[in-house]
Amino acid sequence: MQEKEFKKLLVDTIRYGNNPNKDIILELLKITQIRFEKTGAFTRHLWNHYQEYLYLIIVPQKIEELKKYLDAISKICYEIYEPNDEYELWDVSIKPGNLPIEEEISQDILFEDIQKQIVEEIKCAKYMIWIAVAWFTDPVLYNELIKKKSEGLNIQIVIDNNDTNNNAQFRLEDSFDTYKVSIFSLYKNIMHHKFCIIDLKTTIHGTYNWTKAAQYNKETISIDRNRETAEKFADEFMRLKRNQPIV
Repeated sequence: MQEKEFKKLLVDTIRYGNNPNKDIILELLKITQIRFEKTGAFTRHLWNHYQEYLYLIIVPQKIEELKKYLDAISKICYEIYEPNDEYELWDVSIKPGNLPIEEEISQDILFEDIQKQIVEEIKCAKYMIWIAVAWFTDPVLYNELIKKKSEGLNIQIVIDNNDTNNNAQFRLEDSFDTYKVSIFSLYKNIMHHKFCIIDLKTTIHGTYNWTKAAQYNKETISIDRNRETAEKFADEFMRLKRNQPIV
């Protein structure tokens, strides 16, 4: 497994795990590089295997903070290390280095447990959540947003102005800045978007509406982690907002 692939798997494993400090660890890993170092020393553990070291490279001023979570990170590294016929992961340690030059870009395509994954992304949000969905009737997602609002996050929602949304068991407009889109046309057109922008760096989009029924459909979402994609969706979100009054 290449170093970038290993880091992505490490980050994803922590993100969807239950470590109580995962938000802090994920922030540290954003400025951490992964480096493997193969050696010619036998492990004397597995037959004819050599020792391979994994280094977490981070700026010097963050080393002590990262050390607090080294045991938890190391445990996951050993779990996800790909078995091979030559090398065995022998140690995980921290070294000082420079910030990664390139932005981390990743994409996850999901077909199962979509609601659960959306909940996890909401929990990881730190600053803002912007949502544009045709239908929003899922109380689980609604309650997660209520929790994030209590933390001070900026939460705004664009939904289609239809009977399903208007008759939901909760009123989005009572809790969040909510914009209802009405498309005036000869045809029965609707605002059919299904996307969510988190902290202007993560975008969730696909076929999944935020409804109770969607959990039982065959649905797809993509979770894209890069600023360029998030900004493009944010531009569309702003365009939708400009054409609709707040309710």
